[in-house]
Amino acid sequence: MKKLLLSSIAFISFFSCNSESKSGVQIKGNLTNANGVTVYLEELSATSVIPKDSIKVNEKGEFTFNVAVNNPTFYRIKTAANNFCVLVIDSLEQIDFSADAKNIATTYKIKGSPNSEKLQEANKVITANYTKLDSLQAIFQGFQGNPYISMDSLDKVLGSQFDAIVASEADYIRNFVKENNTSLASLAVVEKLKPETDYASFKLLDESLTKKYANNSYVNAFHQRVVELGKLAIGSEAPEISLNNPKGELVKLSSLRGKVVMIDFWASWCRPCRMENPNVVKLYAAYKNKGFEIYGVSLDKDKAAWEKAIADDKLTWLHGSDLQFWSSPIAKSYDVQGIPMTYLIDKDGKIIAKGLRGKQLEDKLAEILK
Repeated sequence: MKKLLLSSIAFISFFSCNSESKSGVQIKGNLTNANGVTVYLEELSATSVIPKDSIKVNEKGEFTFNVAVNNPTFYRIKTAANNFCVLVIDSLEQIDFSADAKNIATTYKIKGSPNSEKLQEANKVITANYTKLDSLQAIFQGFQGNPYISMDSLDKVLGSQFDAIVASEADYIRNFVKENNTSLASLAVVEKLKPETDYASFKLLDESLTKKYANNSYVNAFHQRVVELGKLAIGSEAPEISLNNPKGELVKLSSLRGKVVMIDFWASWCRPCRMENPNVVKLYAAYKNKGFEIYGVSLDKDKAAWEKAIADDKLTWLHGSDLQFWSSPIAKSYDVQGIPMTYLIDKDGKIIAKGLRGKQLEDKLAEILK
């Protein structure tokens, strides 16, 4: 699953540096269990990491950073590649920072930086949800192989709890973005939502931030992304797809006008896709004679594996691929960040739904093809 989130993304490697500047923002820090560790301050641009300062804590675990900041900017405080937290720092802030050096992400406290405090608030909720989801997964795995437990029943019970946690988190994030639509903290948080189902939240944030920070590089990059997402909004005409099927024959999406079409982005190597395929096979059998067609777009790079998966899963609909994996221009034109991913297209080639799977897909097809 490919998903951009500023609070967790892995950036390129860097070298350490020292600075003696004494202007702008000051960060006074204190780490427990530090044992003379070196702390690094990095600026996170839209595309890379920029080392700003590094310092070894004193015997009390204290350190101070001074950095010039003109606009709200994402920074990272870290002691190691997997031990960090992200801040959103604005000009002239006087920040107090503390954390356990062994686990900065879950223990840090911050004062004097409103945007950073908001981001921390959201990260606490998201982290707590990760813990809950991991617990459900552990419970399910713990009962595997137990002859006295119905795994299907357990899967339904735990699955409903899983869905409830995910839905609750999405509601929280939508409200967070709505209430903090002029804060750059929301730029990191909104990425936990799916653009295909929550475009309104992306658009609201874009409009609010663009008005307030017209010259901010993060805001400008986000604006360009939202513009591209708008081309895939409900009611927009679906971008053309023109790919070769396994036999080398060209298949165009536009040739299917007059039918309701589901574009199904998948791959032979994608386990969730393969698990979903039996459900799609049933839906295709139920609706293929009622004006419904499927165009499977594979993100495979191995033609033999692609062809074998089509045969093994009995996928009798139309297929196409450029065998370019995640570099596929078609996948990029549809903003495919993870698979399986679906788009429902009406008879006129307009997008009517996105990201539907399972029961949601079944219900939508029943609604439009009854």
